[in-house]
Amino acid sequence: MSKYLDTILQLLAQVARRNEEAIGRAAAVVASVIEQDGLVYVFGSGHSQLLAAELHMRAGGLVPIQAIWDPGFGRAERVEGYALSLLEDYEFRPGEAMIVISNSGRNPAPVEVALRAKELGLTVIAVTAVEYSLGQPSRHRSGRRLCEVADIVLDTMGVPGDALVPLPGGGAAGPASTVVGAALLNAVVVAAAEELQRRGQVPPLLQSVNLDGTSNEAVLQRYRGRLRRVL
Repeated sequence: MSKYLDTILQLLAQVARRNEEAIGRAAAVVASVIEQDGLVYVFGSGHSQLLAAELHMRAGGLVPIQAIWDPGFGRAERVEGYALSLLEDYEFRPGEAMIVISNSGRNPAPVEVALRAKELGLTVIAVTAVEYSLGQPSRHRSGRRLCEVADIVLDTMGVPGDALVPLPGGGAAGPASTVVGAALLNAVVVAAAEELQRRGQVPPLLQSVNLDGTSNEAVLQRYRGRLRRVL
């Protein structure tokens, strides 16, 4: 097996044990938001935006998840106030949820999105590398990191710099945050769908349009006018 695959599989096993309780708590929040006909928002800047895309209108995923797209793709994540401007076009409701993704958790963009979401009465779920984040100074004027703001933290257990595999000639390669973050987020999606079923609800799941005979019309109609496609 390749060195990267072997290492990432070991990390995923550790992450699963570390986050068992947090996944359950996050799933319960997501299920409650959907049960109350709310939306779950997800924000990531830079490469963390890939994980926001992973949850948005994804076959096998939950429909009422709205990605907040950063057109700058992280180039302004250190500029205070920038991420707040991205929130202005959305109508958040108290009791909904905001998932904020940032491996380092130290830049202004994810911190200010999390703080603003809490001010508006949303539950904040963070996806971040806790130990790595706490070992770095915050770049937000509050001095706080994402893991210190969020209500629930999903810990990717990432290493500083995100490169997972040391190279024989020096340096390291193989970022882990996208693989681990996607696994954690999809674990929450599956657990939330199971929780909705336990509550007697039909999970609003999106089926792949590449399967003949598939129709998502009913579930999409439920959220028409409230969700905006970003992909």
